[in-house]
Amino acid sequence: MKYIILFFIALVTTSTFAQNTIFENLEQHGDSITYLEYGAIRKDNKGKLYAHLNPGRQPEEVQIKIRRHENIPCGIEILSVSEDGEQSVKYWQDMTKQTYIDLINYPFTSIAFHNGYYEGYVAIGNYVFFIKDFKSKTEFGEISRVYVLKGTTPEGEEPAKKKKKKKFGKFLSKVKDVALNTKSEVDYTKAPEYKALMSQDNKKMITDYLVAMKAKQAAHTTTAKEEADLEIVKAEGKKYAEYIKTKNDAYWQSPEGQKTLRVWKLRDQHKASCPKTAESCDSSYH
Repeated sequence: MKYIILFFIALVTTSTFAQNTIFENLEQHGDSITYLEYGAIRKDNKGKLYAHLNPGRQPEEVQIKIRRHENIPCGIEILSVSEDGEQSVKYWQDMTKQTYIDLINYPFTSIAFHNGYYEGYVAIGNYVFFIKDFKSKTEFGEISRVYVLKGTTPEGEEPAKKKKKKKFGKFLSKVKDVALNTKSEVDYTKAPEYKALMSQDNKKMITDYLVAMKAKQAAHTTTAKEEADLEIVKAEGKKYAEYIKTKNDAYWQSPEGQKTLRVWKLRDQHKASCPKTAESCDSSYH
């Protein structure tokens, strides 16, 4: 059985280098702010870094929100937004709805631990990174997805303010509208958000943040209120784990569950005794 390690890494505002938790950062931006989702940061055949998107695609617009239990931040969710404004959860991590999970370094949450492989979110300024293959609290392998606050420019952290439109002739206005609405012809690498993302050493920025946050976590003495909040979240996670176990036990003890177990047992016996390989044996037990 695979388990998931979820890292919820706090962020640093790049202009002031102050470390904030991922929850504080999202609170500063608010629930209605739009992010642009890019794929993994990779190198092309010339060694140049780029953020991956499938050919002909544009970065999806999403919103990132905090999940809470009794007003205590306990996770995040990333929501797709349809053209008519409907929202649907695309990704979520909730410390009260995933078994064998724990908060580490609360309230300066840098890791939400779940046994198995290592992955999680790092938030820095206007950027949220989804990272895989953590080696430790400060070392990691791949930047698998990136979310950039819509309107971010290379020159500053704040989203660019929309300039007042100048009046154009009808012909020029129509040409402009066609160009803006023809997504397949728009080069996303020319967008200010993409330029802002690629104008910096993202891996170094993340590593520097993790190192600084680790030091901040080590220097903090947890208060009684923080310990109580942590216990509330842990208790809810434990309650959910018990609920899942009860449901699973009820299934395996039911006639349907017992039938499934018998089939699995017969398959294991067949594999142990069959002289043929899975490719050559015509039995469904392979």
